[in-house]
Amino acid sequence: AITSITYATTGATGATVTGLPAGVTGSWAANVVTISGTPTASGTFPYTVTLTGGCGTITATGTITVTPNNTITLTSGSGSDAQTLCISTAITSITYATTGATGATVTGLPAGVTGSWAANAVTISGTPTASGTFNYTVTLTGGCGTVTATGTITVNPLPNVFAGTDQTIPNGTSTTLDATVSGGSGTYTYSWTPAASLVNPTVVDPTTVSLSATTTFTLLVTDAVTGCQSSDQVTVFITGGALAANAFATPNTVCSGSSVQLQANAGGGSGSYTYSWSSSPAGFTSTIANPTVSPTITTIYTVTVNDGFNNVTSSVTVTVTPNNTITLTSGSTTQTVCISTAITSITYATTGATGATVTGLPAGVTGSWAANVVTISGTPTASGTFTYTITLTGGCP
Repeated sequence: AITSITYATTGATGATVTGLPAGVTGSWAANVVTISGTPTASGTFPYTVTLTGGCGTITATGTITVTPNNTITLTSGSGSDAQTLCISTAITSITYATTGATGATVTGLPAGVTGSWAANAVTISGTPTASGTFNYTVTLTGGCGTVTATGTITVNPLPNVFAGTDQTIPNGTSTTLDATVSGGSGTYTYSWTPAASLVNPTVVDPTTVSLSATTTFTLLVTDAVTGCQSSDQVTVFITGGALAANAFATPNTVCSGSSVQLQANAGGGSGSYTYSWSSSPAGFTSTIANPTVSPTITTIYTVTVNDGFNNVTSSVTVTVTPNNTITLTSGSTTQTVCISTAITSITYATTGATGATVTGLPAGVTGSWAANVVTISGTPTASGTFTYTITLTGGCP
């Protein structure tokens, strides 16, 4: 509505008003001209008030400028303002053409979707990150009139899919893929790659079906009502051939007090092993694949190898050889004699050795080993002080 315009008159018996926009009228009563109303057309309207009766031709003029109301029109196609889609899927952009406005606000959109105004166009776009029914409103700002447009974006949730926990199974066995699905409408269709039609199919290893040694299965779940899809993966690891283990020692035969490295050579099975060593006589344990031991007597060492499914055992014997000994049994180790005079024979008892050498004797005196006895005897043919050494050979050490 315009602000009413009034004129006071004298002498006249009436008045006419011309040039007003449609919806606006002019009237005269009690010496007052009143122009009022609500224009229904836009444009610039120069009006004239002409008094009638009385003396003289008297007029008054003015101008009423009517600005058009704002407009908003959907331009992105019929139905684009009423979309249904899955969460995390971009909406089809919604656009409106506007006239008169200097801006626009958009409210009620789902998270992830925004609305903007530029160059007389409103654009709504984005990817919703929340599900639900969202009734949005576009409100023009500036210009004339309170003009709005509304629409609805319906965002359906995705089904929650868990394909199951990764598994490791022995060669020649089967397993069930333990998947779970929830959310959405509650009615689903399932698609496994490699193919299966059940949510929890039984799968078997390469001995009975053509799968690679390690197979990753992908479960695609489709909500039967909304068509929204989610997927997840699970891997089934197939173990190798039969588990085997071999125990050995480096070296197998040692002198008392020496160190020995035990070694377990495992193969096949899952390829991932744990080790458990024990000994007979008892007293040694270890979980290391290659432990070091210092046996004091001959001992059998046994390793148990586990690949997560089976145990295999293997044993190795470490033979401990006693250290050699030498003991004076007769004669004196410190003798003084005259040249060309026989010494008193010197004898030593030995254990462990397979022989002996004697060095440092005077000429004419010899040392020999036989039947675990070293004998030094003879008649020196040279004078001097002779420090002799007996060295056992063979045995330990």
